[in-house]
Amino acid sequence: MIEPTRQRGTREGGVAAPVGATDAPSLGTVARTEARRLWRRFPLWLTFGLPFGLVLPHGLIAVLSPEGREGFVWDVWLQVVLMFWGVLLPMVSALYAGVSVRQDNQARRLLHSYGFRPSRLLVGKFTALALMSLVSAALITCLLCLLGVFFGETGDLARVVAGGMVPWLASLATLALCLVIAQAWGFTATMCTGVAGMMFGALLADKVVWWVIPLAWPMRVVVPLAGIEASGIPLPDDHPLRDLSVLPIAVGLSVALTAVLLVVGSRYVNRREL
Repeated sequence: MIEPTRQRGTREGGVAAPVGATDAPSLGTVARTEARRLWRRFPLWLTFGLPFGLVLPHGLIAVLSPEGREGFVWDVWLQVVLMFWGVLLPMVSALYAGVSVRQDNQARRLLHSYGFRPSRLLVGKFTALALMSLVSAALITCLLCLLGVFFGETGDLARVVAGGMVPWLASLATLALCLVIAQAWGFTATMCTGVAGMMFGALLADKVVWWVIPLAWPMRVVVPLAGIEASGIPLPDDHPLRDLSVLPIAVGLSVALTAVLLVVGSRYVNRREL
């Protein structure tokens, strides 16, 4: 009789897994696998193309604007980039989630046949996508910091770093929401969520109801950091919307909702039939 801890040979001459072994990849392994797969496709272009597409073309807008002609090129450049960063983040999250799930339709059936819960794949995919969006946020931050040094505005670097990274933190809930929607209802519903998120960000981020609209949270934190309304109009120095106390509130809400959505999404994918 073969001992349970020994390995049985396969017909091809290889070595099989030990008897009684189970498929139990760690969350880190799943996230790394997802990241390697995603880096070869559209998310790679989105991660690196978005920062340059936001920062560089808007320099021309800043230079040609009336404020830019008066010598405020840096202020306009920073405000415009941060405004579009906050507005576009819900759509970016939808593209990350929708494309990653859509291109997995064939592989997901195979992966779900292994002996571990599908929820691990969901959380691993979210982790990989969050890290990819973090790379994009870091690149935008670095480009804006270089511009700040070029214009001699080193005193604004702290605001630049916050303007690039805090909206990313506030967008994690949107990414989790889009990923759950992509798993449940598919690509089209996810894209509709992203479009709705851009509209909510542009129209409602500076209204009193912002806190009940997760899709508006990225733009809400941009408002005091960039010193603009959600519509792009500059705020007076003493305007209440410049209050930075909203930042930890939005980030805390985003982290909490992300956890809730991942739990709900995990229950859904664990119960779903292939």
